Amino acid sequence: MQLASKVAVVTGAGQGIGRAVARALAAEGASVVVNDVQAAKAQVVAQEIRDAGGRALADTNSIATMAGAEALINACVAEYGTVDVLVNNAGVLRDRMSFNMSESEWDDVIDVCLKGTFMCTRFAVRDMRARGTAGRIINISSRSGLRGNVGQANYAAAKAGVLGFTRTVSQELAKYGITVNAVVPRAVTDMTDSIPENVKKAKDASWAGTSVRKRGTPEDVAPIILYLALDESSGITGQVIGLGGDKLSLWSHPTEVAEAFVFGGWNLETLRTLFKTSVGYQLQSVGNKD
Repeated sequence: MQLASKVAVVTGAGQGIGRAVARALAAEGASVVVNDVQAAKAQVVAQEIRDAGGRALADTNSIATMAGAEALINACVAEYGTVDVLVNNAGVLRDRMSFNMSESEWDDVIDVCLKGTFMCTRFAVRDMRARGTAGRIINISSRSGLRGNVGQANYAAAKAGVLGFTRTVSQELAKYGITVNAVVPRAVTDMTDSIPENVKKAKDASWAGTSVRKRGTPEDVAPIILYLALDESSGITGQVIGLGGDKLSLWSHPTEVAEAFVFGGWNLETLRTLFKTSVGYQLQSVGNKD
């Protein structure tokens, strides 16, 4: 019962990784708000937790709006008195090649994955600060946000935004004892199963001839969420940590890998020359897969 007396909110907890995380948090003693816009699924997960002896509240507010995110956090505080842990997991896919993507397919993904992460964090942190809580914000990102992925311009942009948001807010909240980290899972879920076959084939082709590490299950991802929620993890913030299958990984912060200098100003010829011996040379040795 490593999280006894803690209160956690998990968005998108009606299935997949969110469900596994909500159940795992409850198994370690946390009271959990199971948020999902699919009411039946939220109720099922909350009942699963209660049947196992835990405490859970189902919530169906949409975190894609400010009003919905505020209502979610207010519901948590009204039921349990506080919020200690926020897991921003909710996400949707609207996969399509960028040149065919509609405005609504772009907006739907940005609103849930990126705007929702901001909104929920905004209201949770206000409560944490007011109560002096050494809170934990754990954002679910994606390898798409780190590496890009064919057919996922909207999702990759949102998840890359989550990483920038994580690094910035971790700096803003450090003085309050609130940690903010991002997790990059690798798991087969209902959401990944929804990816169109043509996009899957394009992705498979991009991995041809490589050794692809296996994906895990949603339950395989939950332990890193639990660990980051612990009091002993108070020194970990602003980090991007991957877990899935048989691999645990730490992703580096963006960093320059090559540089060159010129004095007196740039022009095309000096750029061409220096590019080939610095940035261009480095590009030859940097792959796009791991």
